[in-house]
Amino acid sequence: MELFRIRFINKIRPDTIEIRYRAVLEAPSSDTIFEGHQCFNRHHLDYTILKNGEVALRAITNIFSAVPKDFVLDKVSFEQSHDKSILQVPTKPFFDQYIIQNHQLDRVIRKTTDDDQSLIETKLITELRIG
Repeated sequence: MELFRIRFINKIRPDTIEIRYRAVLEAPSSDTIFEGHQCFNRHHLDYTILKNGEVALRAITNIFSAVPKDFVLDKVSFEQSHDKSILQVPTKPFFDQYIIQNHQLDRVIRKTTDDDQSLIETKLITELRIG
């Protein structure tokens, strides 16, 4: 099992919204294993997947499909949007629900509770970046 983390950075401009993401190993080398970005034209966009954070979860699914099956997501860092009416970070319950519904439990840190329920322990971190 190899642990990795993902970091999301966004840029909201007058005409576009850009979301960049990079997955790196949690090993001392911190090798980049995946890098991607999405750019949305604000004039031709349904904001739903941006407002609930699903756009990030879909990117995570894309990363899962590209990296080996034994790579497990340890941590996700999100840059908090400066305009929450346009772009938001997914909540932990929404993240957990998405992972379960998309049968991705084997790709995240988790433990089993006494009543055989899966408890997702992958960390979600929100950062406020200035500048």
